Amino acid sequence: MDFISKKLLSFIVITIIAAAAVYLIFHLKNVYDEFAHWKSKEEVLEKELNDLRQEANSHRKFLEKLRRDPEFQDAVARKELGYGDKEERLYRFSK
Repeated sequence: MDFISKKLLSFIVITIIAAAAVYLIFHLKNVYDEFAHWKSKEEVLEKELNDLRQEANSHRKFLEKLRRDPEFQDAVARKELGYGDKEERLYRFSK
């Protein structure tokens, strides 16, 4: 091989390596952007999961109190169902 052929072969190899490096850099940027997107989505879902756990816990406490506390049962029946005692007069207003 003469000198020009070696130089041309070296140029082609370096060009291919440079093109591959540029492609990998752009591809890594896209992969990182997608990773950042899924990471932020994970944080949102974690917050939503914590909110749902707190809500379930408050519902659990409400049900437990409703099962065990007769005064609370009476208050809930009055408020939610409009119940009252025998001698009470109830007024219902339309919303």
